[in-house]
Order: sequence, then structure tokens, then C-alpha cells
Amino acid sequence: MSKYTCLERSEFDLEIAVLLAEASQAAYANSVALTTWANDVGFGEMQTFDRGDVQGFFCSAPSVTLLVFRGTSNLGQWLRDAQFAPWPHPWGFVHRGFLDGVEAVEVDLEKFDAAAKSAEHVWVTGHSLGGALAVIAAARLKIRGITCRLCTYGQPRVGFSNFADRFSIELPGKLLRFVNQSDIVPRVPPGLLYRHTGLVKRIVRPGVLEMVPTLESLSSTDPSVSSQIEAVRHTVSAPALDAANALKAAGVTEPLLIDTDLAPLTETEFAQLQIAFATAESTPQLESLTLDLALPWISDHAISEYIRLLKEIPHF
Repeated sequence: MSKYTCLERSEFDLEIAVLLAEASQAAYANSVALTTWANDVGFGEMQTFDRGDVQGFFCSAPSVTLLVFRGTSNLGQWLRDAQFAPWPHPWGFVHRGFLDGVEAVEVDLEKFDAAAKSAEHVWVTGHSLGGALAVIAAARLKIRGITCRLCTYGQPRVGFSNFADRFSIELPGKLLRFVNQSDIVPRVPPGLLYRHTGLVKRIVRPGVLEMVPTLESLSSTDPSVSSQIEAVRHTVSAPALDAANALKAAGVTEPLLIDTDLAPLTETEFAQLQIAFATAESTPQLESLTLDLALPWISDHAISEYIRLLKEIPHF
């Protein structure tokens, strides 16, 4: 039986979550590896798109169509330079960059529409910024009379409350967002104007955060930037560390899914994070900072880490 047939089920499950995470990972691969993945899963037709900064692919089988958006290849640069200007959408205000990204591949999406209209099961997925594009694309499909389901991984907030509420009304229960413990991307854009929609499944692991000792070590050996490092340490570590310690104290040893989001970053916390990235890139003695920050919250954002942990979760 082909792997894609799990997408014919009426309910979400971990097999679907893993398959779509692997599809999101395949979007980062070259064309040869991507074709191999599609063939292994059982999709007979596959087409890629690459316009400006937006890449992805869509594929189909007898009863299933799947649209996949690739995320950013340089997360640090995006966080350092990110601006979150809102723009009107038929369902409310959304991040203009995400909306522009979907509109940039309209000619490709029209081809996907043709396949989706005749498919019984329509899916959209993406990791990181690709997840945000997937949400906008799902709204676009619904406006055109096509209802899809979607899973996203490490997805940032897409729109204001009016968009989030309208999405929940138009596509109730259709979006499942996976968030890995200390992944910071789902906590941006900062502030309270942007809001998540859909159902969240946050992966929490007991006793795994190396972030705190790593940054404390950097702080003690590099006092000239200790205040910036301390700000970043608090911003990216504290909420997830509390959750990890609580699970450890309760005797939980395996990763599990909980239905709560981390709070968004404040504007101040996000500004501190941007300063830390800019400083790391321009200051030789901080060359290791970006790498050290990868333990754990950049590595927690990696789609490979999402896949690894989803495979370890004992039940949905």
C-alpha cells in the first residue's frame, strides 16, 4: 500500500503528521531527491515551482492532491531583518510578505487548483515560513470553493485576530499546527496584533534544554556582550524550560503533545533578538553565538527535529 493513502483518512493522526513533515523536508531538497521522495510515497505526478523567494511543489495521486511550500533557507537573516507590515486580505489583515509570496506563485497555484477540484482529499503543508504560506494558500483555496486540510511545522503568526477568527470559521478544525518546545518562530511576529489560528500541538520534552548553561558560559567569558546574551537567554529559554522541568518532575520520559502555545515575544524581546543576530554577524568574538543559539532553539526549528520527535511520540 502506498504511503500517501494515510491522507485519505478523515481524522488527523501521527502517521499523517510525519508524512507531511517529510513532505515539508523534501521541499528543501534538490529535484532528484524530491522526485525520489514523491515516487517512494506513491504520488504519480509532481510539479515544482520557484518564483522569487517562494519555492515548493505539488503532487497528486488518484484521490489525493498535496501542495507543499518550502521555508526560508536563512532563518537568522529573516529574523534579523523581519518587518511585519499588515495588508488587507478578504478575511482580515495578514502579513504582507506572506500574502505577496502566495500571490507570486498564482500561475502555479492555478494548476494545482485544477487537480484539487477533482480530488477527494486536498492537503497543504509547509515548515517555517512555508507554513505561513500554506495558511494563506488554504484561505485562497477556500475562497475558490476548495476545502483543504493542512499541517504546518514551526509556523509564524500569519494575520491579525480578524483573519484568525475568519479562518477558524471557514476552515474549522482543518489546520493542525505543530510547535517544537522552544522553537521561537511560532512566537513571532511579536506583540498582540498577530494571532495564531487552528489547533496547536506543541511537542514538549522533559529535561533537554542545553540553552541556559551554554549562554551562561558565553556570558562569563565575554562580558562586553553579557547583557545582550542574557536577554536572548531569557527570551528563548524560560517558558520552554519551565515546561520541560514540570514534565521531568512528573516522571515523564518521552516527548508528548500539549494543546497550548507559548506566549508571543514582546516587541522589546524581539528587538533584543534582532540586535543579538546583527551583533553576532558583525563582531568576530561572537562568531560562535549564532551556533550556540542553535542549542536548542534553532535546532528545535529544524524540520528534521520535528520529524524525529513526532516519530518518538507514543500516541496522538
